[in-house]
Amino acid sequence: MAEIDRSLPIPIYYQFKLLIQKQIAEGKLRPGDKVPTEAELCKRYDISRTPVRHALLALVREGLLTRRAGRGTFVAPINKTQITLRITVPDTRWQWPLQEAARLWNHEHPHTKIELAFDVVPFRQLHDHLSLAVAQGKAPDISVLDSVWIVEFSLRRYLLPLEELDPDWVAKVKENLYPSVLATNSYAGHLCTIPTNADTTVLWYRRDWFASEGLHPPKTWAELLTLGHHFRQPEVQARYGLGTYPLAFVGGRAGGETTTYQLLPFLWSFGADMLKQESVVLDSPATNQALTFLKGLVHTEQLASPEVVTYHWNSAVQAFANGEVAMALGGTYENYTIRSATNWNMPTFLKHVGFVPLPAGPHGTPATLVGGMTYGLYRQSRHPAEALALLKRMLTPEILKPFSLKTGHNSAYVTVAEMIRADEDGFLRQTAPLVAQSRSRPSLPAYERASAHFQEMIEACLTGQLSCEAAARRAAERISGATGIPLA
Repeated sequence: MAEIDRSLPIPIYYQFKLLIQKQIAEGKLRPGDKVPTEAELCKRYDISRTPVRHALLALVREGLLTRRAGRGTFVAPINKTQITLRITVPDTRWQWPLQEAARLWNHEHPHTKIELAFDVVPFRQLHDHLSLAVAQGKAPDISVLDSVWIVEFSLRRYLLPLEELDPDWVAKVKENLYPSVLATNSYAGHLCTIPTNADTTVLWYRRDWFASEGLHPPKTWAELLTLGHHFRQPEVQARYGLGTYPLAFVGGRAGGETTTYQLLPFLWSFGADMLKQESVVLDSPATNQALTFLKGLVHTEQLASPEVVTYHWNSAVQAFANGEVAMALGGTYENYTIRSATNWNMPTFLKHVGFVPLPAGPHGTPATLVGGMTYGLYRQSRHPAEALALLKRMLTPEILKPFSLKTGHNSAYVTVAEMIRADEDGFLRQTAPLVAQSRSRPSLPAYERASAHFQEMIEACLTGQLSCEAAARRAAERISGATGIPLA
């Protein structure tokens, strides 16, 4: 925030306070520097004395400024400007980018030290934990959150819009994000959070087995049927030690969001969708055709187990990693899981494993969905200027590139993805084009409820609780009721 913006719904004193904090964090005001007088500040920023005085008093109470009788207001000594940022993450892998950013920041700004205090909350508890923290006035300065929560958290005013702090920097960030990732992390045209990674839906297949059998990965679902029946032959199963079923995917409420992550692009590949043009369009002939095909994979073609409705989020990839199936729906983030389970290094992994977008249905095209975790800055942050400074330092190639290489996640940024060479990580190099062609999930305040009804639809169809047509109709009605979006 370079100047005071009276059009924003943020008190003038708070904007001015952030401005001074930012100048201190960036070293423009250093420990011991005298702050201009209230009259000078009023004139410089064209604001009245009351918000200036209010902001300066708040900064004195927080220890960033100190007042000396008869001399004026000064930036506090270095031992009083150490900032501790509270950060909530779902697991330790998300700590490293911020730790490295803090290390580099502290080296470059010796007069302002940033310390990080991490709170690790398991992912399944993270949404409720963050909501409760905000309700209690104890929100962290920064948290990692699932990108599907962004609209909800923005509408509830949990998140501090980044453009209110530094619109010029945000504009540059938006230019470097893949379009689908930008859409996933935005609401109403505004970038709400800072992503580091992008993961896409894929169909995993055993490249080595396909090559031995003289087969190619499927481009259509019809081709997948042919491949599935090939690997269901007893002699082929015996040759590779396969289980009964050659294909795995997560297909019910037990899989949670993974079911939606894998099977919403499955609907897209048939030309179906959940929402379109501000209407719920799930109840459609295309959806019925897709669900009928999916049910056929399980009960008619017997290419996937009826137990898919009970699979948890990692069941399909575990079956693939264990060599029980020849193909599995999953996400690019699972490459690390497969490599860990098999002890394959990257060249060996790429020799054994291949990946393609979800094949095309009769009236659709190959499809893939982008998602991932992202970093949000909270309105209740005690140190928003320093928190933003930390995120800025994190968003540099010297941190983002090693993070992708360490974790196996594709970068959310075009320039960083282009920096990764095939000899550094062949998988990331090969999957980057998938990020460019992927789509994002619907941006909805009630996304979680919509996703839950989608999962119920899949399960009801696969178990025979409802016909595919009835399951789609019920899901459409419930999603409309949960979101307030009309049926088509």
